[in-house]
Amino acid sequence: MDDHASKRIFVKTQAGRAALAERSTAGRARTALILVNGQDTMQALRAKLGPDADVLIRELRQRGLVDLLRPAIQAPEPQPVPAPSVPPMDESDRLEPLKREAIARLGPHFGPDAPIIAAALTAATQAAAYNAALGTIEARLALYLGKAGAAQVLAGLRG
Repeated sequence: MDDHASKRIFVKTQAGRAALAERSTAGRARTALILVNGQDTMQALRAKLGPDADVLIRELRQRGLVDLLRPAIQAPEPQPVPAPSVPPMDESDRLEPLKREAIARLGPHFGPDAPIIAAALTAATQAAAYNAALGTIEARLALYLGKAGAAQVLAGLRG
């Protein structure tokens, strides 16, 4: 049987519950009716009832004792409304003096390579990118000067 049919779930109808109470259904049909619980899939019922599960459930359904569980119709989940795209604010003017000072402080440690080491820092137009680049430079500088020494060289340069 197809995969979709294996995932179907059946429930007892009012007539099915009454048939159990009155013991008007007997044998394998009664066993199948007892096992229909509104939770087990048809695949699970086949495992419990054996190869004649499909025939038994079809018979119970034709007699009106079980029915296919209809999932409750759920309202669609509200989709988040994307925030309007606001271009990041360009903070270059405010960061320029800090960039110049950083290059000047890095010169004694990296020589003519200081502008190359600080390329990401000088290209930054937002404080977050600038600070991230400064953090990378500080980590590199800490290899030579230790954490405290690197922090001292770059003190006051956060954007």
